[in-house]
Amino acid sequence: MKPYAVGEPLILQHIARGKTLRQGMMHDGLGLGLANLGAGKIFYVDGNAGNNNNSGVIPTEPWKTIKHALTKCVDYRNDYILVLDHYQETFPISVNKASVHIIAIAPYTVAPLMPMVYLTASGDTTIFNIAADFVEIAGFEFGAGASHGGIEWTATKGYGWIHDCAFGRMQTGQDGIKVPAGFDAVEMVISDCIFGSGLTRHGIFIDHNMTRGLIQDNIFRAVTGAAINVDQMSNGIIRRNRFMLPSDLTGGAITLAAAVAGVYVSENQANFGGTDSMANIPWVVTGGAGDGVTFDNNKTAGVVDYPA
Repeated sequence: MKPYAVGEPLILQHIARGKTLRQGMMHDGLGLGLANLGAGKIFYVDGNAGNNNNSGVIPTEPWKTIKHALTKCVDYRNDYILVLDHYQETFPISVNKASVHIIAIAPYTVAPLMPMVYLTASGDTTIFNIAADFVEIAGFEFGAGASHGGIEWTATKGYGWIHDCAFGRMQTGQDGIKVPAGFDAVEMVISDCIFGSGLTRHGIFIDHNMTRGLIQDNIFRAVTGAAINVDQMSNGIIRRNRFMLPSDLTGGAITLAAAVAGVYVSENQANFGGTDSMANIPWVVTGGAGDGVTFDNNKTAGVVDYPA
């Protein structure tokens, strides 16, 4: 398996490899584990048992913090930081090394349904700030501050993958994932995440842009605002997401601003608890029709009702 190439979108790499995350072992469909990834360095972090004076390169000698591990990573070397257990450190964490992978390996003593490592902000802040390209984050349960998302951007960076995480499921926060005004999360993939009722606003909030982005196969459970709220997106795809809405709300699943262009919205399903189709359309473009936005085969209560 070849390592990530500079300039090659992770979107294409992960789709081609069919890679999945299971108990911290990354597979490409051929039974290959971490030792075969073609990675640069593999580092271990454990906030309970770790020490930043350890070697950090074997599971029995982990470092204590992700911040320390990031200082040992090198841009585009394709380094992995494996988080073994719950830990405590100062947030936010600036993910400022390109082609770094921060993967939580949940403790085997927890329930097997969705074991995750919990990250909880002690103040009004985010957990991770994306400040580099080709970043992968997986396996965490996020609890952010009252006016922040669990993951945010501090620069126009992209080509990464956020997957198998939970936001507002057992913890709280304003948004799950937020791209603040002024930044573009170029060609990011957000997949296989859960967004829950602990969020006070949106599940995914693209306050500026997510050019050619892909949002797919996520579950949204009673998110207060629009589960997916997009201010700008050019030539992106929003597909196969599932929405359990808190009410029969127009745009409660997906709200797109008029500035979106060329976005394909397909095979999403939404309901608010009943067995009948919703009276209000849960996916809308506000402020007029978006340029080239296509809705295809979206359903409420299992019935294709948009477009009719």
